[in-house]
Amino acid sequence: MRRYSLYGGSFDPVHLGHMSLVERAIALGYTVLMVPAFRHAFGKQSAPFVHRVRMCELALQACQLEAQAQVCTIEQSVARADGAPVYTYDVLCHLREKLGSAPCVLVGPDIATEWERWYRAPEIDRDFGRVSLPMTRATRSTEIRQRLQAGTPPSALGMHLPESVAHYIARHGLYQRDV
Repeated sequence: MRRYSLYGGSFDPVHLGHMSLVERAIALGYTVLMVPAFRHAFGKQSAPFVHRVRMCELALQACQLEAQAQVCTIEQSVARADGAPVYTYDVLCHLREKLGSAPCVLVGPDIATEWERWYRAPEIDRDFGRVSLPMTRATRSTEIRQRLQAGTPPSALGMHLPESVAHYIARHGLYQRDV
């Protein structure tokens, strides 16, 4: 039976640090489901969902990980019409039903420090488990967005972004400063 790991996040934008976690989880024997947040639980504003999903797909292809990892848009299908946030615990319950086994949660260093803030964190630990992995690349989406908004061309961020993601950002004018 496959061991699944849910790797959720804003992925705004997805970067090589994210991909390093996916690679490490695959090395541990997990099939990784990258789950872009449809509506951030803490109210954070993000680029449109469709763009973040596509950037994740491009990143998996660029890193040649699509055989062991895939983008999962389940948050969009379980989102409530009243605008309430989609919580990881609820997504895990839906995935357990869909997959026939309980996925664990893949947690990066930024989430590990705020784990106690998460909705039903003790139940996630008890019912699903989590795998906490350090990133092998010190990259943050916030810094990438700030550099792009300051006018840095996406192509200049090659040490942080897969080339196909940088091209996508440029082509769609994502994260550009307001003119």
